[in-house]
Amino acid sequence: MFVPEGEFLLPIFPLPNLVFFPETRLPLHIFEPRYRQMVADAVEGENRFGIVLLRSGWEADYFGVPAVHPCGTIGTIEQAHPLDDGRYNIIVRGEVRFRIVGEVSSEPYRMARVIAEPQLTRRADDSYAQRQWLSDLSRQYLEYLPDQSSVPEIETAGLEALTNALIMSLNLEIDEKQRLLEVDDIIARAEDVGTELKNRIESLRFLAPFRRGLDPSRN
Repeated sequence: MFVPEGEFLLPIFPLPNLVFFPETRLPLHIFEPRYRQMVADAVEGENRFGIVLLRSGWEADYFGVPAVHPCGTIGTIEQAHPLDDGRYNIIVRGEVRFRIVGEVSSEPYRMARVIAEPQLTRRADDSYAQRQWLSDLSRQYLEYLPDQSSVPEIETAGLEALTNALIMSLNLEIDEKQRLLEVDDIIARAEDVGTELKNRIESLRFLAPFRRGLDPSRN
């Protein structure tokens, strides 16, 4: 996806309980009239909009212009299925982070001036080592999840895709996910995710004998 240098205009889609990351995919059901229009315009235009997290307290002004976090992710519409009543089912791919410079309009939907903020690049050797560590932790973690099938993407995804997919799937506090999105260095973000997985694996390993009804001394 081509992203302009410097400031450019971007429709923004605020969500109350979801942080979207680059190199992940997200299915969305679009039902509000203003965002139906946004998707219709995007499909006719550049196929993109920005997803941002609403700040706490958004409930009081949801249908107005409640405050949002300034850092979000540009999404490209990969599939759009219009429904008979005007709603849409879409699949969006995360492309790159952006930062809001200022909002310019709220009708018919919110539009902002933004700047793209790609992740900081690191040496290939550093990224490879971090990716191997994180994929190994992911495999260990999946072993403790009941009825969990294998996830081939763990073996093939790059560091950013693997890190971001884990954040999207893990049950983390929404503010923590937003903090992780705002981490510029992907290796630092992967370190945080890996530490979270290590802590969960240690807890699950300790609890496993009790959950299975086994003698803990035989673990």
